[in-house]
Amino acid sequence: MDFLGLEAFLAVVRMQSFSKAAEHLNLAQSTVSKRLQVLEHSLGVLLFERKKGNHPLRLTEAGERLLEPAERCRMLQMELENLHLSAPDYRLAIGSLDSLNYAVFPRLFHALSEHRPRIALKVITSHSPELYHLVETRQIDVGFTFLQREHPHIDIVQYYVDPIVGLCLAGSAYAAMKRVLPDTLLPEHELYVDWGANYRNWHDQWWEESHKDRIVLDTAQLILSFFYTRDQWAGVPVSVAKALQKNAPDKYRIFHFSAPPPDRICYKITHARAKSSTLAVLAIMDTYFSGFIS
Repeated sequence: MDFLGLEAFLAVVRMQSFSKAAEHLNLAQSTVSKRLQVLEHSLGVLLFERKKGNHPLRLTEAGERLLEPAERCRMLQMELENLHLSAPDYRLAIGSLDSLNYAVFPRLFHALSEHRPRIALKVITSHSPELYHLVETRQIDVGFTFLQREHPHIDIVQYYVDPIVGLCLAGSAYAAMKRVLPDTLLPEHELYVDWGANYRNWHDQWWEESHKDRIVLDTAQLILSFFYTRDQWAGVPVSVAKALQKNAPDKYRIFHFSAPPPDRICYKITHARAKSSTLAVLAIMDTYFSGFIS
């Protein structure tokens, strides 16, 4: 589609003068004439009646027929230009775990969505092994996981540390204690979430690996639905505990274990040969997160 020729054609029609059209377009008159000649040649018709002497410009029949389509093409060109101007300057695809998306990253996601220049943000919730595959195949730009795994094509760095604490209801006896010895906590009152191998190893030192009365949950959000009595308790990352407290500030209390489990370490994984544009937006993300986590 000859947008330049159509632009020259419409300018000459509006200005009724080649010289005024050239001035309007900030072009030489010869350039306007050349663009019209190219357009006429491509269409195989003459668009203006060419008479000797100082005669007003008149469209040929073909020029009259072209006028309306040319206007539509000009509108289409403007729409395409606006699409380009409104396109985001950055793109970022993040892969993360459900507990992180719920408890750790909401403020980060909000900051990235409000960033200017705009960032086209995509968030995928997945499991740790799958996140490595998604990074390797460049389906996501960055992944966040608690699983540390050596990989020839992936860079892995420690992103933040999340201590594990106890959670109980406000009326619980544990709420008034600064430290709670793990073996004083009854397993039949536990809401158990598997926070990884290190947590499991610590947990199995204090309680039987499987207890028939223990409630086992697979996501942190389910804790909201299963806290019924003052005797119940759960071991959760402090980020999750604070997120639950934020949802119900008068309901939950945090306590600490006198012999605490190992901290959860969150790792950031990226492709070892990430594009420069990806590195630029990751630097923006890291700046926001370091401010939040501090």
